[in-house]
Amino acid sequence: MNCYLIDSEENFNELRFPNVSDWQNWIGHRTSISDIWKPVELEYIYGVKSKKNKKFDISQYCKPLFTISEKALNISGEMLRRNGDILDILSPKGFYFFHCTNIVDALKENESNVIWLDKEQGWIASIDKFVLNKEKIKEQEIFRLPNANFRYTFFGEDFKNLVISNNLKGVCFDRYETIIID
Repeated sequence: MNCYLIDSEENFNELRFPNVSDWQNWIGHRTSISDIWKPVELEYIYGVKSKKNKKFDISQYCKPLFTISEKALNISGEMLRRNGDILDILSPKGFYFFHCTNIVDALKENESNVIWLDKEQGWIASIDKFVLNKEKIKEQEIFRLPNANFRYTFFGEDFKNLVISNNLKGVCFDRYETIIID
């Protein structure tokens, strides 16, 4: 059993909220946002004239909202819908957000390397070594941790295989954090 945090591949343009404050409305401690979601317009980070490839299928740039193409939705939609919400994007056309609503309290905090912003308040700045409880995640395909401001979304082996076997572009599974399943 493996779990992955995804990152963006180099040489791909990504989409972002034109105003950071708009993006900040959708991050944080909410499990689901589908009940208050209003479709948004996004812009390319490097502009439309950039030579960076705009034909990505998955981007983590707006996490915890993952930008997915129509192709990625058609291929992985069933798995994504089991684990979260698919949210509409007004423009550019052909993209959606995936927002994971499957929250699993699987972090073994004392064995992980947690960098605290304020431990008394429970505010985590980052985690660079995750030790996850194997029993809590054994049948999880995609999940988020509650104790890290919901910003870490883990993807399982089945998702990784779907991405690779269908040649979905723009995402990689090689991040710097250590993930141990114990």
